[in-house]
Amino acid sequence: MLKTTQDWNREWDLWFDHYQQDKRHAYYINAVLEDEVDSVLEIAAGSFRDTNTLNILGRNCYGIDFSQSAVSKAKELFPSIASKITMGDAMKLPYEDKFFEASFHNGFWVLLSKEQIKQSLLEQIRCTKKTIIATVHNRHNEQFYNYFEKQKLTDPLFDIRFFTKDELIDIMKPHCKEIKIIPVGKRKMYYEDDLINIGLYDAKYLRKEFEFHKENLIECSERLMCIGKLE
Repeated sequence: MLKTTQDWNREWDLWFDHYQQDKRHAYYINAVLEDEVDSVLEIAAGSFRDTNTLNILGRNCYGIDFSQSAVSKAKELFPSIASKITMGDAMKLPYEDKFFEASFHNGFWVLLSKEQIKQSLLEQIRCTKKTIIATVHNRHNEQFYNYFEKQKLTDPLFDIRFFTKDELIDIMKPHCKEIKIIPVGKRKMYYEDDLINIGLYDAKYLRKEFEFHKENLIECSERLMCIGKLE
């Protein structure tokens, strides 16, 4: 499993440009947040594509990552939001309590131990007033899980943790007044992705589709988006 700053500097040197192509997750986040939510933080932003896309969509989104390579590349690629791009530790975020209305990460927890997940969650909650979101790889999707199990034998990038709905609820439940889990992402078959790909990513419309598909895609979606309400 990739763990150190040096590991991720190397990986982002290889994959930074490639990851810019897939902006689906930013549209998912925009759809599940209330329209009035403005200040948003992306934790472990990596490519910073979601940070940039959410700013384009009108959200005041900041991004933070511990890889100097990723941060430098993002500042160069997205100069208009360079001041919102920061290098820092997700376990000790450089922001005041309740500084953001919402915060999220995509694929961050899949790299952490159980204790690290607890620590990062508490720090995310400290900086967030209303809504916390964690998007993780979906353990209910056996085909997707088995693919990663095979690939990780030769590529450490695939050596990650997968989560079930119950595991996510157990993690979030002590801290959240309300929890919602939405299956997201299914190449070629996921209707919301088709809509995004052709430019139909209106937030209100996507919200309706999420409600319709939230159960019947649990075994075939790529990821689970866990949304916790703090107030």
